[in-house]
Amino acid sequence: MSKTFFAPAPAGLIAEELAARQQREHDSNNAIATMMSNGPAPSPEALALMQRHVDGELTIEQVIELTDEMLRARYAAKPGAGTPTSPAQ
Repeated sequence: MSKTFFAPAPAGLIAEELAARQQREHDSNNAIATMMSNGPAPSPEALALMQRHVDGELTIEQVIELTDEMLRARYAAKPGAGTPTSPAQ
């Protein structure tokens, strides 16, 4: 069985829903594996967003938008945090 980063499918999905979920999970696992071949594993927050995509709650476009917002907030310049000055000589 191949490695997955996601929770199992919930019970009660009809065949078409299950097939669509399996495809999203497959695509998402491939994307994460490709990313990890060149860097670290995604953050828990990013994985949570991808889980929502796999579960069909978000489109991949929505995941990208939310991820971008999360990263902008995380790495935004802090107020009053200009470039450091060198000590007087």
